[in-house]
Parts: sequence; C-alpha cells; structure tokens
Amino acid sequence: MSAEVPALRRSVAILRQLSASNRAVSAGTLVRLLDLPRSTVYDLLGVLEELGMVHRVESGYVLGPGVHELGASYLRTNPLQNLAAPLVRQLAEETGGTAQLAVLRGWETVYLLKESSPKSLALITAAGVRLPGYLTATGRAIMAHLPKPELLAALQGETEFVNRTGRGPRTFSQLSAELSLTRRRGYAEEDGEVTPGGRTIAVPVFDVLERPIAAIGVSVANKAAGTAPGTAPEVGATAAAAAPVHVQPVHRTAQALTARLR
Repeated sequence: MSAEVPALRRSVAILRQLSASNRAVSAGTLVRLLDLPRSTVYDLLGVLEELGMVHRVESGYVLGPGVHELGASYLRTNPLQNLAAPLVRQLAEETGGTAQLAVLRGWETVYLLKESSPKSLALITAAGVRLPGYLTATGRAIMAHLPKPELLAALQGETEFVNRTGRGPRTFSQLSAELSLTRRRGYAEEDGEVTPGGRTIAVPVFDVLERPIAAIGVSVANKAAGTAPGTAPEVGATAAAAAPVHVQPVHRTAQALTARLR
C-alpha cells in the first residue's frame, strides 16, 4: 500500500469529524477521537489548511472553503437534485412560497435545492446550507421514518440541542414526541423555529427500498400559511382534520419525486 493512502484516509477522517460538528474542533480533540499521534494530526491539519480544506480559528478548526467548492460541484451533478429541480420550481410557483429539497447528513439538514416565488419569505436555506435536522421540517420529515437505532446514531454527536429562536425540542424525548406526531399526521411542520415568522411544511421522499432519502418542503410567512378547516391532506385516515393549506401540494410533489426515483 502506498504511503499516501493511510494519510488520505486519516485526512478524510479529520474532515468527517469537522463536518459532524457545528462548532470548531481542537486538534487535541481530533487526536483523541481518531486515536492518532498528535504530530500526525498537526501535520495533516497543516496540509489541509494549505489546500483550503480546513480553516483555523481561535478555538480549533472548521471546514474550509475548499470543501464547499467540492460540495457545490456534487450538488450540480446530483441525480436527485436534477430529478427534483422542475418539481421544486413548480411547487414554489403553485404555493407562492419558498420550496426546498433537503437531505440529512448525520444530524444536520443539508439543502440541495431552493426555489422562491417573488413574494416569498426571506430564508437562510440556500443550497448547501446546513441546519440542525431536529429544528427543520424537512429534517423531521426524514427523521420520523428512520429506524430508532439509526436516528440515535445520527444524533450521537450532538451533545446539546441547538436553539435558534427559543422554540423547538430541547431533549430527545421532546423530539421523539414531535416525530411521532409527524408520522401520525403524515407531514412535518416547523413554526418559527428556524426563521421567526416563518412556517414550513415538509413531506419525505422515499427510494425504491422505501427508505426516506430526502424531503420536500415549502416555507411561507405565518399569515400566509392558514388552514383548511374540515379538509384532510392525502396522507391517510390519521391525518389532522384541519391541515395547513400547503400540505396537499407538498405531498403531491414528494410523491412525484418518489415515483421518479423508482
């Protein structure tokens, strides 16, 4: 085996550790987590920093702009994104909101696509942006259909639930209750937990093995969300009797993308 191969594996391991954290990671922490010699970790960090893959801050290291460039290239060629693009665009036009395609990476929601209507609410969910999955409707839509061991594994690196606006789950128990509600009614809902004054509805997208691989969501201002009293979304008998007006178009879009993946 070439001498460069172990170094490459260790470098990728460092990048994965940094990507799994929403805060800077110190070199000492990387030494402990990866069980590598301190000198090796510092040497690899030096090379990664030189290449723009990591960036050194006061409290440690974070991912650098080079990683974003690689991620943006992947997003441009991602088959899921290509299949979803016209559907997400149509959803934004139909609802007058901001439509999104998102996936889970560990415990984080990663946005692959974002399409906005001219009058839609300003959001921070640009393509490539990462947010805590337990705060976002798209993240919860996927989490609600993951096996419990897989969900626990995804959240194991998160020692403290992040809070952005004073709303949202603070414990795994609270998150479990929210995910249970999501499964019962057939859609996930986020109300002001990411963007104050914003409301998002999301529905999962499934692959051929019936695994939740992504979610379609639409975000609108609270005043535009509304409800449709006496009507139920097309998600089965357990759905709520009064659902937000955008549930049905989001559900149709997610179903259409699921069909394209099969």
